[in-house]
Amino acid sequence: MRKMSALVALLITGYILGIWNFLLMPKYYIIFGLKGFLVSLIVLGLGLLLIHGEINTTRTTRYLAHEFMFKVSKLPALTLVLLMFLMLSGGVVLYYSARAILPIFDLSDNLLLPIMAGVIVLIIILLAILRGRSVEFLGAMAVLLVVFTPLATLLLRSKVYSFVTSPRAADYLNFYRQSVFSLSSGLDLNGLVLMGLAVILALGLGAGVYYVLGSFLPEGINIKRILAFVVLLQVFLSFSAAMTTVYSIGVAYQGHENAQARYNELHNELGEIFLNPNYTPEEAMGKAAEVQMAIREVNKTLNNFNRIEVYSKDSLQNPITAVETFYLIPTVIRDSEVPGGGLVIALLMGSLFLAGFTSLVVLVEIGGQISGEVFQTRRTQGILFVGLTMAVLGGIMVIEGVRIMLTASLIGFVAFMAVLEAFPLLRGIAPVNRTAVIPGIAVFLLLGVLGVAYLLKLGGTYLRLGLLVGLLLLAPLLFNGYLLTSARGR
Repeated sequence: MRKMSALVALLITGYILGIWNFLLMPKYYIIFGLKGFLVSLIVLGLGLLLIHGEINTTRTTRYLAHEFMFKVSKLPALTLVLLMFLMLSGGVVLYYSARAILPIFDLSDNLLLPIMAGVIVLIIILLAILRGRSVEFLGAMAVLLVVFTPLATLLLRSKVYSFVTSPRAADYLNFYRQSVFSLSSGLDLNGLVLMGLAVILALGLGAGVYYVLGSFLPEGINIKRILAFVVLLQVFLSFSAAMTTVYSIGVAYQGHENAQARYNELHNELGEIFLNPNYTPEEAMGKAAEVQMAIREVNKTLNNFNRIEVYSKDSLQNPITAVETFYLIPTVIRDSEVPGGGLVIALLMGSLFLAGFTSLVVLVEIGGQISGEVFQTRRTQGILFVGLTMAVLGGIMVIEGVRIMLTASLIGFVAFMAVLEAFPLLRGIAPVNRTAVIPGIAVFLLLGVLGVAYLLKLGGTYLRLGLLVGLLLLAPLLFNGYLLTSARGR
């Protein structure tokens, strides 16, 4: 039993410690400080109640996930909705986790498609070969993730205070560092709504994963203790990523000032050349070209600093833009020539890749099982179907418009999907305490409505199309009666 508890803990750890703990949660921890963190704990707590209820439901009834949806909740179409959202989530996670590989080896964006294909092929092979032992492999990856993330933060911290020599850069660094642990930061409704959606994303709700996990868990495993342990790790990693972002702000501004100083030096040298008749025209032209390059570097470093600062201070920023901004951190560290920057980038982006990879392993495995139940196929066929679908979705995300659409549909509809996922707990003979899950369903429904309203307010054709895609994911619910009748007629 102790071994089974450890395996379950590793499985849930690998799933929950995902990319959103790096890409979105640090933003809101920096902006809202400890006050915002305390508010996020409310959403976190409600989410954990839903997770506990979903796991316990299939564990107690001993039904498989789709079987439970059909026989108990009378909602067979919901399984299809959750499966589609699972594959959408997997496609987005695949893109953003594979993208983390590029800065580690300073690779071209043209290699992103082969990397995504390689990741999916590796996952399918691992699941096909390792089978039951894939959980132990997942656990090893999760341990590396937990180790790499704080190491990257500590290593950058050890370098940043000797690298940042400008008083203004130090002021920026200290201001945002204090903001993370402040209880006096202001709160705003739309920012809190976006933070709530990020929390739901980070918990991995809306994909039906926890129903499947519960279907094979034996009695006697303390799920509450496992969930509490995993959530503590999740919070720790998010704060660690937040501090890495804070240090990057100081590095970014110091890099800008270094570029400005280099420009001033070259500009003065060019002026001396023009005043000195001993220099040839070729030398003057060469120095002028260096000055132009220095100007471009000044503009580039200032733009990078401004983008990271907006990430760290604007709670109303488009969350899709915020996700993209995190990938500036390795660029800033490399361009600023921070001592040991290569290792910091490898640890930080390696952590981000591992976070996505471990989540993908669970999503492909669980998706394969759900697919097998729904379409009556073997496990291997289900894994291939889900894995290849994720590969296609991740692949088309290299197109910016498609990337905005799919990410918007994921962020905009995650709360609604979490509500739909939890709704079966209120129907039939589901053995759960309904008073424990109703508050979570109500709050998540409110977050979903407010979140979609705010995203629509942000505007943008692709963003609105993304919300339409999210709406289309609900289409199978229109055929629930037909699926219920046809299944009974077999």
